[in-house]
Amino acid sequence: MTVSKKLFLITEFHSSSQNSTGYLIEKLNKALLDQKDFKTVLLTKKDETIITQPNAIYVRQSDYNKNRLISRIWHELSLNSKFLIKSIQNISKDDLVITGTNPTFLLFIIFLLKKYIKFDWILLVHDVFPENLVASKTLSKDSLAYNFLKVAFDKIYASPNRVITIGKDMQQLINKKAKRNDAEVVPNWIDVKDIEVESKYDNQILKQLGLNNDNKVVFSFFGNIGRVQGLENLIEAINHMKELENAKFVFIGDGAYVERLESVISELGKENIIYYGKVEQQQKSLGLNACDISIVTLADGMLGLGVPSKAYYSMAADKPLFCIMDKESEIYSMVDENNIGWVVEPKNIQEVAQTLDQAVKEFNNSNFNSPRKILIEKYSDTKSIDKLISIVRSYI
Repeated sequence: MTVSKKLFLITEFHSSSQNSTGYLIEKLNKALLDQKDFKTVLLTKKDETIITQPNAIYVRQSDYNKNRLISRIWHELSLNSKFLIKSIQNISKDDLVITGTNPTFLLFIIFLLKKYIKFDWILLVHDVFPENLVASKTLSKDSLAYNFLKVAFDKIYASPNRVITIGKDMQQLINKKAKRNDAEVVPNWIDVKDIEVESKYDNQILKQLGLNNDNKVVFSFFGNIGRVQGLENLIEAINHMKELENAKFVFIGDGAYVERLESVISELGKENIIYYGKVEQQQKSLGLNACDISIVTLADGMLGLGVPSKAYYSMAADKPLFCIMDKESEIYSMVDENNIGWVVEPKNIQEVAQTLDQAVKEFNNSNFNSPRKILIEKYSDTKSIDKLISIVRSYI
């Protein structure tokens, strides 16, 4: 069979051992490689801990401190200059390019190269810049830097031939931002076979913490502990609970907010709130099962800017979700419509505390649907990847 053009999948992360983005890209890359009517080339950052793939072109990058802004900016500039060189050397006119939204400066590169090389571009949106920088309080909405970036990124998001978002709220925001009406929704693709379902009583983390045989309701937050998760508000709400003596809260993960989280927990001095530490990606089933109820939260102001993939992972582990985010958000609607947990908006701390109390009192008598079953029926990885491949094939 004659292959008419190449498909370049360009990404910083490409393996499930790296992070949730790497997991999604690894699944997508494998599915694309299985297609025989076009050739897929992975253009990615080299990770010495991961076996070299035969279809890959690698760029190399030294270590950096992701919690320091200057170090992150230098990393981005250096990494993306290498992506630029490799792209110029390998991509031809009429090829198809698929990228996500990380690394950030990669979007500038692809935007400019598209004008010069004239390839087709499909953009998978997981983050919306620079609006997410305002939500994380990195930039002020009134600042010159934000307004400059807003104009630039609005043009960039308008440039791809096709834009794929991971939620309806994000779709609406992108269509408005980029003055387009064709952004499509493809939910994150989580394969339930990759996540084990484990009893709370057998979980090694809870055994280590002495919580596996505890009759208290265990909530956990597992994943990136960053600035946009709204964890400070969550901690404040926990502190206002009336049923706190009947609950435990375990935070598992790593990120820019860890030091502050540990400080806040220390200041409160409550035994019911615990920061466990980081769990490697290869042990994500362990982290996901370390609870009765999984907390999925985003800060106020994050509507349309992100769809936490941890919600789908927790569903795969068959955990009911405690969702704290805007009522119009993708995850709030999913939890509410499918009866798989509790939902509350982040604006009112007292309301969050009351809903946490409600979850503690209701947990043992709740009549929720199985989150894992809902994931299989409505949000299967096969459905999402098949839709993406169909979109790809329309350009091949």
